[in-house]
Amino acid sequence: MWGSTRGSGGDPVVPPVSVSVAYTYDLEALASGGPREEAEVKYSRENNPTTMLLEGRLAGLEGARWGLAFNSGMAAITALLLYWRLGRGGRVVVERLSYGSTRAAASWILGDRLAVAGPPWDELLHEADKPGVGLVLVETMGNPTLRVPPLRDLARVCLERDCVLAVDNTMASPVLARPLDLGAGLVVESLTKYIIGSNDALGGLIAGADGILHVALWRARRLLGSILQPREAYQALKGLETLSLRVPHASRTALEVARWLEESGLAERVYYPGLESHPDHHIARRILRGGYGGVVSFDLGSRERALALLSRLRRIRPASSFGATQPLASYPYASSHRNLPEEERERLGVTPGLVRLSVGVATPEEIIGDLEAALS
Repeated sequence: MWGSTRGSGGDPVVPPVSVSVAYTYDLEALASGGPREEAEVKYSRENNPTTMLLEGRLAGLEGARWGLAFNSGMAAITALLLYWRLGRGGRVVVERLSYGSTRAAASWILGDRLAVAGPPWDELLHEADKPGVGLVLVETMGNPTLRVPPLRDLARVCLERDCVLAVDNTMASPVLARPLDLGAGLVVESLTKYIIGSNDALGGLIAGADGILHVALWRARRLLGSILQPREAYQALKGLETLSLRVPHASRTALEVARWLEESGLAERVYYPGLESHPDHHIARRILRGGYGGVVSFDLGSRERALALLSRLRRIRPASSFGATQPLASYPYASSHRNLPEEERERLGVTPGLVRLSVGVATPEEIIGDLEAALS
């Protein structure tokens, strides 16, 4: 719709934001039966030109045939789970080390159709290989200890079982990983994080190649009223312009910070897939391309030390979320995973001393200097 300027002249360099709720009918198309409903533009709860432009660009980045943009990452996850519960059927396996709200939504929507498994990854592969499983939902890098599941092995199991592998790619972004190229059937993104990258808008994405899933999930989004609004779609389009610069920079910074934390001895344990000490380093090397992400987690051993760090930071802000330009430090024990039982948090490594750091676009020297001053 926008973006091609070959020989036409007068096209906008910056895509316009289409804020209209309603659009006039294409009477010629109506006379011939009308366009496919998922491609028709008549009402912004269903489709919007700015949002559709973003969806096309994101589909290209993910290596997908289609994309659907939602008003948050959790709206995308919820639509997917509701469709499986009410429409598709079958059991659903969710990675144990998933974002806390993903697990909560899966438990609420799926009930006894839900199985939670892995890590260890053998447990996850075993659960995915059971009869009756229709969907397996994992994260490219688990939140917050950055475990990396064997996506190729999972994709092979799902292919043999005729189930769909869906991968939440938010921690990696399409710059570092393209799960569809590894055999996944669907990829999910929280656009709020790296793709928008500015901490001022929410958004979510589901993308894939299966046309039946496209129509079904588009219908679910239409009924739920959870389409991404045009102003937020515009912000995501702007974020895409710098995504390939921001993510590699953050990955280089995070690796340097992780190495410093490990060598300094100031943290009891450091979680970063780029470190050889990480349990999934060998998997991450095969799945991720050009870096290991801009998030580092580390355990300071106690709640007191973790909260003291958060109170003393100056350049890094104590706040939830990750992937934006600002460096942020969060406290998963009392935020993203606060509603899990204590024994489950301990099993996942979400301890009272754990801090998750998103480095943003700060330099390694800025991050290390702030951490060193606060930890000393």
